[in-house]
Amino acid sequence: MRKTLLFVYALATSLLLSSPVLGQSPAKTESNQMRRVKRQVLTSTSLPPIRIKFDKLFKYVGSQSFILYDRAQVEQYFFVNADNQGRIKRMYMMQFEGYLPNIKATYDYPVTKTVTLGGQTYIVNSEGIPNVPAALKQNPQSDVTRAASFLESKGYRISDSIMFQRFVRLVDDAKRNEFILLYVEEAVTGASVEDGKRRQDISGRALKGFRILK
Repeated sequence: MRKTLLFVYALATSLLLSSPVLGQSPAKTESNQMRRVKRQVLTSTSLPPIRIKFDKLFKYVGSQSFILYDRAQVEQYFFVNADNQGRIKRMYMMQFEGYLPNIKATYDYPVTKTVTLGGQTYIVNSEGIPNVPAALKQNPQSDVTRAASFLESKGYRISDSIMFQRFVRLVDDAKRNEFILLYVEEAVTGASVEDGKRRQDISGRALKGFRILK
């Protein structure tokens, strides 16, 4: 579904429920055949085929899959950098999403700014959420709220104010499947991404924590 992916206003996401095995928690059986995480590398063999390596500062804390709004199948994967109390300082969330066969719909995003990663074009945007708790309460069934609940179940919590950078692309000709890579960080008090410099700063930090492997 279309999301302004406010990590918490519509961060396009919901989280992992599988139990950890050797520090990893694979998504459910069918998903395991398509996607896995090993040694900081998330590998997906389809929709899209991609390998992403994350900096060691980010700990893989699990993945989950679910049906969103009875319309789309979603898988989420999380790499987190948190303090000793479990407060998330920075994190990445990958979301693989596709409409169910019985749903007649396609994804459609306005193209404002793009970036090329691993030879593919991604639509990008940056935003800030000044009041995360209020945003989560607005829609308890959203992928964002599910994600926050999952993280809490793993002992992590999102800060009350955040900023995020989203990278999204459609991954099939029919435009029924999408891939979202979301970078989230704790916001400095009074910070905003409305001005060009802050947008550039968060974009630079987002790109430093991962790389797409050939």
